[in-house]
Amino acid sequence: FLGDWAAVRFFGPMEFDAGNRKLTFDFTRIELFGGALGFDLGQGGAAEIGAATGLGSENNVKLAESGKKPFFNWIDCDDVIATARGGGGGLALWTRTEEP
Repeated sequence: FLGDWAAVRFFGPMEFDAGNRKLTFDFTRIELFGGALGFDLGQGGAAEIGAATGLGSENNVKLAESGKKPFFNWIDCDDVIATARGGGGGLALWTRTEEP
């Protein structure tokens, strides 16, 4: 964020399994600077970019090719913030914002 303005936004399909508190997802589009610059990635495209830039691993590409998606295991969520543990072990934090 730059102040209250989202500098980067991610779009794509997701599924939430409430029983296991697991959110699976795939990024199929990334937009920068309020949509001034956007990239369509296609299914599994985020894994390929991650592997090519060193932000992800080649194993993520293989997982995407086999139909497995990245995921988060939810820890807690309220009206303001959500927390989850990523499939790679990292902690993710989100805060609620209004639609642009």
